[in-house]
Amino acid sequence: MGLYEETRERLERGMKDGRTETLKVIASVVLSRLRADEGKLRRMKERYRKIKEGAVGRLEELVGLAKDSLRAVGCEVFEARKGEEAVEYLLKQIGEERMVVKSKSNTLKELELVEKLERRGVEVVETDLGDRIIQLAGEEPLHPVGPAVHLTLEEVARALSREVGRELPADVEKIIKASRERLRERILGARIGLTGANAIAAEEGAVGLVENEGNISLITRLPEKHLAVAGIEKIVPTMEEAVTVMKTCETFLTVVGAYHSFIKGPSRTADVMGIEQLGMHGAKEVHVVLLDGWRREAVRMGLEEVLYCCNCGACLSVCPVLLETAHAFSSKVGAGPIGVVRTWFVLGPEEAIRAGLFACTGCGACREICPGSIDFPKIIERLRGKTCARGLVLPPHTSIAENIRSTGNPFGEKE
Repeated sequence: MGLYEETRERLERGMKDGRTETLKVIASVVLSRLRADEGKLRRMKERYRKIKEGAVGRLEELVGLAKDSLRAVGCEVFEARKGEEAVEYLLKQIGEERMVVKSKSNTLKELELVEKLERRGVEVVETDLGDRIIQLAGEEPLHPVGPAVHLTLEEVARALSREVGRELPADVEKIIKASRERLRERILGARIGLTGANAIAAEEGAVGLVENEGNISLITRLPEKHLAVAGIEKIVPTMEEAVTVMKTCETFLTVVGAYHSFIKGPSRTADVMGIEQLGMHGAKEVHVVLLDGWRREAVRMGLEEVLYCCNCGACLSVCPVLLETAHAFSSKVGAGPIGVVRTWFVLGPEEAIRAGLFACTGCGACREICPGSIDFPKIIERLRGKTCARGLVLPPHTSIAENIRSTGNPFGEKE
């Protein structure tokens, strides 16, 4: 089967996926929340866009400043030009550990770190409840707001029953209680916590994190070692600007964040004889991995807007292709327009085609709702052109181009 046939079959299967109805329900809820105060959102978008434009425009300067500031507060810092370098560093830090606890992170997904750790016999415990349910059920996440909302209560109970070692009833409160107890056992037994970062303040050397469950607070403090992985686009000049970024992400994700936190190095105390010791109630070691991967390449290509993304997922709630085809418009790197773009950079043009590079309608709904006003249709159009220039032209497109050349119209109809 050729690439075109494979992609078409994938999209057709997606259109028959019953989960699209659940996606539309989630999208409706998200949009109703976002449209409740459009004036406030407009002002927030303007501030956010200005911050990201300024930060990406000073990218090299801010990367250098962040590295110096993070080291000054006691963090170990590693800048990875390629994903492989980041993975190698993380594997070295994990060493002989057989279990790590992890929070939700698109950057870790980009690195395929979970799969690589599991191949080495390391158990990776997702600590976000939705992600943990998906992990135990062997399913794919449906939406950032609710990864497991497409599963029935009975399916969730079955998946978690195996984990807690007893049969759980199809009761929400009992499922939550059992999950909380079991996850805390796993977190208390872990020596390493893995997270991403919502923002990094370059001047202060602070890693900013947003959460609603409280799991990130636990896995960044209870294990001895905290490994934070962030793309270099997460760096902004100051903590004030980082707060705006974090607040914007929370608002457009439409999940009320119970915790906004900044981590400035390992925990420490000097309460005994005035001698400073690391690792009191928080991590003894904090490692920050700053990943380039494809980000500088995007800037060189004039596609720096891609780096304005805060991973809020708002674009997924308005994308007509995603809402009609579910996971067909995605890859293991991500879903929707931002997922397709990242797939092009991380996995290459062929995988981007499979993920839906040529399925985008160019409607612009994603651009309108995006807090960074990222022009995804324009970016995808540019990537389509570069894909075709590499010889990856789909047969129907070749036929249409030939029709235009020979008859002056795409249908091949002669006047």
